[in-house]
Amino acid sequence: MKAAVYYKNSDVRIEDVDDIPVDAGEVKVKVMACGVCGSDVMEWYRIKKAGRPGGIGAFGHECAGIVCEVGPKVGKHVQVGDRVVVTHHVPCNTCNACHTGHTTACQTLQSTKFKHNYGAYAEHVILPEINVDRGIFKLPDAVSFDEATFVEPLGCVIRGKQFASPSGGKSVLIIGAGLSGLLHVQAARLNGAGFIAVSDINPDRLEIAMRLGADATIDGAGDVPKQFKELNGGWGADVVIMTAPVPACVKQALAAAGAGGTILFFAPTNPDVNSEINVWNLWQKEITITHSYAADHRNLETALRWIASKHVNVKAMITHVLPLGKTQDGFMLTAQPRDGSLKVIIHPQEP
Repeated sequence: MKAAVYYKNSDVRIEDVDDIPVDAGEVKVKVMACGVCGSDVMEWYRIKKAGRPGGIGAFGHECAGIVCEVGPKVGKHVQVGDRVVVTHHVPCNTCNACHTGHTTACQTLQSTKFKHNYGAYAEHVILPEINVDRGIFKLPDAVSFDEATFVEPLGCVIRGKQFASPSGGKSVLIIGAGLSGLLHVQAARLNGAGFIAVSDINPDRLEIAMRLGADATIDGAGDVPKQFKELNGGWGADVVIMTAPVPACVKQALAAAGAGGTILFFAPTNPDVNSEINVWNLWQKEITITHSYAADHRNLETALRWIASKHVNVKAMITHVLPLGKTQDGFMLTAQPRDGSLKVIIHPQEP
């Protein structure tokens, strides 16, 4: 089969790779759509995860498609022809992390992946038995394959809300109006936020944020904490959500949080970056710092319901749909946004 193989952001090649057989408890999915995730274009992360530079195939996880082969030991809950969205990460459901609600910190979840050495930027993926058991979600007829690629990123946003809830009319500052930031806008509105402001250096994305439910926007090149407080009656934010993984945004988040507020570091900075934190200021203002990683099956189920019910407008964020042969272009549109690029989706069945 044909699959995209990653060497670096500017070098993604379409190669012929082995199409391995399906074992008894496994399922093969014909990939109809795969969204390009921000983590796909973090070069340091890709190479670190593979343990070597170049030739990395196991990437591409925002995957939707059609079940085309089912192993003989698979239960009747999965049938050939099913339209599905699938997840590469699934938990063990038995460890301490799973039992305490931190399912995405489960070592099994963080190590599971699609069976073969190639992710969903390929014509097919094979789900191992554990993924078949707890990582397949059937698509309602009203949800297209392109829309289904948002289940995973929206699920991650929904998980973040567990740790930094905007409910009860809270004021919210979202730093970064990329895909995650815009999903956070809609999720915050659905969860009962009272005032939502979004900062970014891209005016086009700020316009989209307003259309999707933000109350105000802030030029990210200016004094973001000061501007937010001016918009919020002089008060800092009850909830700050940082979706832009750069040190300057860490400083903005720390300065923008109000008394008793919560800061959600949704996007990580490079692991070599150390951010200075004035603990005294956090202590005096009783500010909580929290994080969230990935999404579990409950988050994904909620995301699919929200998309199916049109409570979240994902179509408005799709800017580019490309064939497999243009995966390289899709990566560059995501790594270095241009031409209004926001969400890029690859169609592996189209050459």
